[in-house]
Amino acid sequence: WQLDHSYQPKTVLLDEVQAGENYEIVITNFHGGAMVRYRIGDMVKITSLRNEKLGIDIPQMAFERRADDLLDFVAIRLSEKTIWQAIENTGIAYQDWTARKKAGEPVLQLFVELRDGYQASEADVAAAVYEQILNSENDSYTTSSVHEDLVDMINFRVETTLLPCGAFANYTSQRQAEGADLAHLKPSHINPSDKVLSLLLAKPVAVPEVKVGAEAVAIH
Repeated sequence: WQLDHSYQPKTVLLDEVQAGENYEIVITNFHGGAMVRYRIGDMVKITSLRNEKLGIDIPQMAFERRADDLLDFVAIRLSEKTIWQAIENTGIAYQDWTARKKAGEPVLQLFVELRDGYQASEADVAAAVYEQILNSENDSYTTSSVHEDLVDMINFRVETTLLPCGAFANYTSQRQAEGADLAHLKPSHINPSDKVLSLLLAKPVAVPEVKVGAEAVAIH
């Protein structure tokens, strides 16, 4: 849906959700005035369809992530464009990337696949991206020192994980094999799920080419 804005996702009621699935919370106002639907931007995971402790058949949910492409670190709010520009400005040769906020911490987790044999450590990439993020954020403030103090106060950090060579191509191949449509062949740049990250972090396995040869059959 992030690539195809004409896509209209199906909405379900609370008694129609399934355990183990992720959903975006949507609130609809039925009382007074025009019917309005609010998207609060939170994604939740349905952990169970029943509260066993209370003996009530009501879906149990836990916060999963934000549904939009904005990562909020209080002193810094990062969009997909901001992170992309920061990576570009480092001059690092990369194939692709994805990022999310570390749960409960002011940490940007950045997952990057390098290209063209580019050599860099995870610490070097993290430091370079961190510097570019601060530079871009300071442009929005009249006093950069005040902004840097705020960043230091919340202890904002960047952690980088270098993905195996071919990680994104392998992900696309797997999604194609699963029959995914065009809009879902590439992982989102912001807030990838744990499942997506597990596929990207896995070492790509070459699929052996199957050759089909003609076989002659003698008929007597």
